[in-house]
Amino acid sequence: MPNLDPVTVGVVLVDDDGLVVEADIEARRMLGFELSGPTAPRWRDLRLSSSVHEPPAGQGRLVRREGPDAAPRWFLLSKRPLRLAGEPIYVFNLADVTGIVSDLHKYEGFFTNAVEGIFQSSPEGRFLAVNPALARILGYDGPEDMIGRLTDLRSELYVDPADRDKLLDGLARDGQVTGLETRFFRKDGAVKWISQAARMVRDDTGATRYIEGLNIDITARKKAEEAYNDILERYRSIVTGSIDGVVLCGAAGDILTANPETERIFGLSEGELILYGLRGVIDDSSGELARALETLAATGRFRGELTGRRADGVAVPLEVSASGFPHKGGANHGVWIVRDVTDRKQAESVLRESEEKFRRTFDQSPIGASILSLSYRFLRVNDALCRITGYAESELLEKSMLEVTHPDDVPETVAWADRLLAGEFDRYEIDKRYVRGDGGIVWVHLSVRLIRDVAGRALYLMPMVQDVTERVKAEAGMRELLAEKESLRLNLEAVFRAIPDAIVVVDTRMRVTRTNRALTDVCFVGDIKTGPGGQQVVAGACRRGCFAALRETLSTQKPVIEYRVECKGQNPGRVVVINSMPLTDETGEFNGAVLLIRDITRLADLEKRLTDLHGHRGMIGKSKAMRDIYSVLNQLADVDTTVLVTGESGTGKELAAEAIHYGGARAKKPLVKVNCSALSDELLGSELFGHVRGAFTGAIRDKVGRFEAAQGGAIFLDEIGDISPRLQLGLLRVLEGKEFERVGEAKTRKADVRVIAATNVDLPERIRAGRFRADLYYRLKVVEVRLPPLRDRAEDIPLLAEHFLRQFAASFGKAISRLSEEAMGILMAYPWPGNVRELKYAMEHACVLCREGELLPGHLPPELLSQRTPPAAEALPAPRRGGLTREAVRAALAAAGDNRSLAARRLGVDRRTLYRNMERLGLS
Repeated sequence: MPNLDPVTVGVVLVDDDGLVVEADIEARRMLGFELSGPTAPRWRDLRLSSSVHEPPAGQGRLVRREGPDAAPRWFLLSKRPLRLAGEPIYVFNLADVTGIVSDLHKYEGFFTNAVEGIFQSSPEGRFLAVNPALARILGYDGPEDMIGRLTDLRSELYVDPADRDKLLDGLARDGQVTGLETRFFRKDGAVKWISQAARMVRDDTGATRYIEGLNIDITARKKAEEAYNDILERYRSIVTGSIDGVVLCGAAGDILTANPETERIFGLSEGELILYGLRGVIDDSSGELARALETLAATGRFRGELTGRRADGVAVPLEVSASGFPHKGGANHGVWIVRDVTDRKQAESVLRESEEKFRRTFDQSPIGASILSLSYRFLRVNDALCRITGYAESELLEKSMLEVTHPDDVPETVAWADRLLAGEFDRYEIDKRYVRGDGGIVWVHLSVRLIRDVAGRALYLMPMVQDVTERVKAEAGMRELLAEKESLRLNLEAVFRAIPDAIVVVDTRMRVTRTNRALTDVCFVGDIKTGPGGQQVVAGACRRGCFAALRETLSTQKPVIEYRVECKGQNPGRVVVINSMPLTDETGEFNGAVLLIRDITRLADLEKRLTDLHGHRGMIGKSKAMRDIYSVLNQLADVDTTVLVTGESGTGKELAAEAIHYGGARAKKPLVKVNCSALSDELLGSELFGHVRGAFTGAIRDKVGRFEAAQGGAIFLDEIGDISPRLQLGLLRVLEGKEFERVGEAKTRKADVRVIAATNVDLPERIRAGRFRADLYYRLKVVEVRLPPLRDRAEDIPLLAEHFLRQFAASFGKAISRLSEEAMGILMAYPWPGNVRELKYAMEHACVLCREGELLPGHLPPELLSQRTPPAAEALPAPRRGGLTREAVRAALAAAGDNRSLAARRLGVDRRTLYRNMERLGLS
């Protein structure tokens, strides 16, 4: 019986430093210490635990302590943390359980030495105690290892957690469970079958204390059962799932059972088959079934072909294999394997047809084919092989393959054939030479296959022969090309070293693998040095902005073409063009990139100046009329046709001609300009076409004309409407035939020149007046670009004015900040009869007078100030009280040419007020 004497419990309070603060009388008595001394004892001196943090809060621990008489005492120690006045303090409860532990020692031997697994667990799913046998069954190092590792038996021990629920339900219902078979996980993950017996242990109040029970390893028995069931299931599945019909019959042919395939073959259920027997489903009109049963009874086996009858009367060809066996000392039984061979019979018919097709294909194949005996004699050949070898079929059938093989290739041929016959492979392919019947040599590609019978015995060789003479010749040529390629590679190496552009080659990890000598000259990046990780890096002051192109190529495996970079290192202002190209190896595998760096600083400066001078942007304007002209100029730049530029004086006809020329393919060739109205008739002819010495008075030497000087480029004929009829005729000849003659010379010269003409006169009116040739006009007017006057694109006036202001302020070295609103209003109101040219010179005048700061109306030319108040402004309707009217806003915008700043000044409001009213009135 267990010791039921009362258990003594004591309480000890300890602070966070391990000093005993208080203890009740039971605790002092059990542990033998006092608190009345000069210093309080420390917790570790009580020999219950080494730290105030053990055991963890909420957990108990059984502690062994030597008593004053050296006898061991056992205490159950637990801890609970508190806070007093903000300081942590720990309350230790200890119970003297020495008597209980002594009683437990009586049962320890049985618990430890039992051969079956014994356990105690909490209802919540944690082991309280296990014996060594259970730990050994489940592969743990010992009970402590098992208890420490398994914290949730349901999820960690049970393979099917529902079995744990079943156990708990049975215990709750009956108080005990026996013979519950379940599966446990071993420590190594393996599975054990366990038979469980357990009971619920309760206290005097009926509350559950723990679960105890017995776990018996039944894995071996379960494996035996599973093996037995597996064998039964396997045989059952073999018979049921067999692709052949399986029938169990008696000695007289009565059917005892049949599988589903038998039912499918005969179209009858198993019950109907049992009713009919073999004689009811197999045709015995010729006695085949009777002979089969006699053979089976006499020899114990039968194999042959019979004819079955389906339920619908259709005959079914059957391949039958039967074997007999004695049945419990009675009459013999037989197992009949029945296979429906309808498909095979059909396949045999198809095979016969296929064989015939094969014979035709063999004979008519464009590739040489033959059948050889194992001693290499020709047994059969087709026409293609006869053509390749130059022998007739009858001649080849008297020879062996070795006789038509080039003598130098015979050893290799025999060696490959021996390996094929030895079973190293089923086929081989080689290139070899045949000696033709006429003595010529032909290269062939030979593919030889060994044909075997169903037993695996070699029957014959089947070579396929293809004439590859041309390919061999091509390969020889390829070898020559490779030698030439190597020579080219060496030349490229020399070019690589000598090329003036900087070259950097990197691998896929951005490590430099190669550079040329120009790198330092072009980029000033210093030397290639080895970094701390063994990689090569570029040293020097360069910030390596160029390497962005390399990184782009490495990440996308695509080239970066013509990427411009302005250097920011030791030589700021230098401009280089970057080309980064991906590198691939012989297999096409991406393996890095190459960076080419070309110094184009001088070219960039020239391009910038050229763009400023001749780009479309030199024609300032954002109006729709100008945008339409820009579109036409872009289209004209791509075609080589004659263009007529018309418009009032000062509208920018010369700029349009420059935009056409420098935007096209002839941009790198000269653009020659001729002012036709500034020269006399004789001088203009000489200027256009040139002259020879003595052609007229004063012609003391040969002179090259403007057309000849513009060869390959373009000629700009300004004021074309002022030339004489004689020159009109000569010019028409140049336009029509692209030919001209120098003045005083009979030699005809070619004129590869694009003609761009311009005029500010009304050419159709001059044609009507007889002063201009209509045929020349239509030849010039292939495409007409009509430039609008400045008064028709007033919205461009602020852009032009600001452009000229910046230009002249920079030229004069003056700090002029902006145009005042009053000055801009005057510019917007002026009609500009001289167009853009007049505006340009007006701004030059203003910049000369303005010293610095804002350009005011007083700086403008006097003629502009005389028209300061436009009549249209006086006619505007006055805004009504409470806001602007729709009519007033529309009238102001119309009068200001849609310039909103000028319109706001006309209405007497600022721009923000105008914008708000436009939005309110829906005019934005």
